[in-house]
Amino acid sequence: MSPNPAAPAPRHDGKVLLVAGQGLKSAEGMTPTQVDRKVSDFWTGIGGADFFQALTTRFYELVAEDEVLSPLFAVPDWSRHAARLNDHFRRIYGENDLAAAWDPKMHQAHAHFLISREQRLRWLALMKEAGTQLGAPEPHFTEFLTIMKIASGEMTAVSRGAALARGERFHWDGTPA
Repeated sequence: MSPNPAAPAPRHDGKVLLVAGQGLKSAEGMTPTQVDRKVSDFWTGIGGADFFQALTTRFYELVAEDEVLSPLFAVPDWSRHAARLNDHFRRIYGENDLAAAWDPKMHQAHAHFLISREQRLRWLALMKEAGTQLGAPEPHFTEFLTIMKIASGEMTAVSRGAALARGERFHWDGTPA
């Protein structure tokens, strides 16, 4: 069935179901109330603002000691980085604000350097380690890590697109060519 070009596109309410249960599932077929409830249940289940504050703080403590990731930061103000990421998570999960996922500042921050496969995987490993050290509740933390795999892929794509625009060339794994 081809789309009807005369039909108006449905209005997006600015919300998205960012909870992965048994793999990432679409919110298609769910009412806005059901989506809000699922996101609210995730926020509460994972520990809300307190959890994300602790997670981002611990994560950047690990990054500060990491030889793969710490060089990416021109300004090693770890508490500032933690506060920004915490605010990002609060907007997405606490407020169910889809716009935060595509915040131009978030993309711009990742466009100044080339993210390699090794750096992306290390970011994911340190995020998992931070959550594990905090005793992050399951299954919520596994759902969160699934979403982080998707988000980190997006940030890697942003960084690589910007590198290509600057005339940089690189191998499949993001290492300079």
